[in-house]
Amino acid sequence: MATSFIYQVIGLDSKLTALNKKLDKKMFYDYADLNKKEKDVITKYIDRIELAYLLTPSTINIQPYINEDTYYEGVMFINVRLRDEATEKQVAIIEEVIHGALPNPVVIAFQLKRNLLVSTCMKRLNKVDKSSVVLGDVHRTFWLNLEHDTELQNQFIKTIHVSNLNFNNFFVFYKDIDLAVEAAQNAETIGSFHIERDHQKQLQQQKIIQQIKDLELEVVKLKSAIKKETQFNRKVELNVKIQQIKKRTEQLKKELV
Repeated sequence: MATSFIYQVIGLDSKLTALNKKLDKKMFYDYADLNKKEKDVITKYIDRIELAYLLTPSTINIQPYINEDTYYEGVMFINVRLRDEATEKQVAIIEEVIHGALPNPVVIAFQLKRNLLVSTCMKRLNKVDKSSVVLGDVHRTFWLNLEHDTELQNQFIKTIHVSNLNFNNFFVFYKDIDLAVEAAQNAETIGSFHIERDHQKQLQQQKIIQQIKDLELEVVKLKSAIKKETQFNRKVELNVKIQQIKKRTEQLKKELV
């Protein structure tokens, strides 16, 4: 699979041997409480799922991180090869199913044709049912094309190279990857790759990014309205409004730099 190349460029393949063990889709049907839509998506849009790497204290020099809220005894790297007709909508469903079905933190590498997308999600134990987990925010990168370098792509890959990750325990190890994936996700909106580790600043950043996305959606709606508008004066008004929104969007982006 093309996903093997990502493990090469981040240096994971030099740390331990790949398993590349096929995972039966039925496993997710049996162990996850899936609805019909989720089962249909897994059946129709996944070509193959495999466990690429399983990091545990016995395979790599990283300690578990376990307390009453968190159970990080290892990290799984899972490859998902998608069928060509899969879209972002199906990716969103599949990643949530996989993150929710497996108790350990998971790095999912999706392959669609020659492109790759990485998905992560921090988890905590369900205080009512300790055998299940509660998902935090699911983060995903933009689609990576490892045959065509870009500055953002190179920054992301450099950040998740194993030599730059914290090996103190599996929580901080995985958190480093998750922060990089989140930064790659946000880069599409703000135009730059930046990792924010301060929690309060993270919350403020998320708030501003959501404002930017809302404004960008408003621009799309206004452009659609212009196409339908027949009165010239009204078209001018809508165009002025678009320019005002774009100006506000740029101001918000500068707050994130």
